[in-house]
Amino acid sequence: MPRMSLAKLSTVALKKELQRRLEALPKLIAQRNELSRRIAEIEGVAAAEQAPKPATAPAPMKRGPRVKRAKNPMSLPEALVQVISAKKSVSISDAVAGVLATGYTSTSKDFPNIVKKTLANDKRFERVSRGVYRVKS
Repeated sequence: MPRMSLAKLSTVALKKELQRRLEALPKLIAQRNELSRRIAEIEGVAAAEQAPKPATAPAPMKRGPRVKRAKNPMSLPEALVQVISAKKSVSISDAVAGVLATGYTSTSKDFPNIVKKTLANDKRFERVSRGVYRVKS
């Protein structure tokens, strides 16, 4: 039904239109209430599907097998000083072999890298050339 312009209607026609709309109001309110009920029902179903699970204590973090830390009579830098002092200069692989020969134990998966970092960062050692270190004089 096309909308009519109320500005062009006479007072009598306006009263009739107002009466018609007032008569349709209860039906429109009933439709609105029914739609609201259906929306609430749909939202209830959706909320039930998305409802959070009851709070429980968080699961403990899984850890891998604990590796017992190696106990050595001297620290790695001290063992390196002992090995390198006996020679003029050593490569990293020679230093690793020498430290392990002194009885030093490590559980590191990449022990040569640990030795390399120790030689590079400890002030007792100086780099002679690429991968070759000696004890500072």
